[in-house]
Amino acid sequence: MSGYLEILTKTYKMKLKPGDKVIKNEKTWIPNEFDSWGRGIGLGIVVDPPFELDESEVDVRWPAGRCFEMINQLIKSDE
Repeated sequence: MSGYLEILTKTYKMKLKPGDKVIKNEKTWIPNEFDSWGRGIGLGIVVDPPFELDESEVDVRWPAGRCFEMINQLIKSDE
């Protein structure tokens, strides 16, 4: 199994629930236009989404605002 596929497989098995604290995973983070307003900066908190998401996604409230994130781009934090 390739390294990338192994990371994806392990990450998708990770379950996040509302209230979990997360940080961005520097190894798998894919920047987008929302990074300019603070997406992925600091400690994020998983919140209830306004509608059902795919099991590979969660709704995260970052200090600068909310964004839907792929679980494989996050790391659960103990902070």
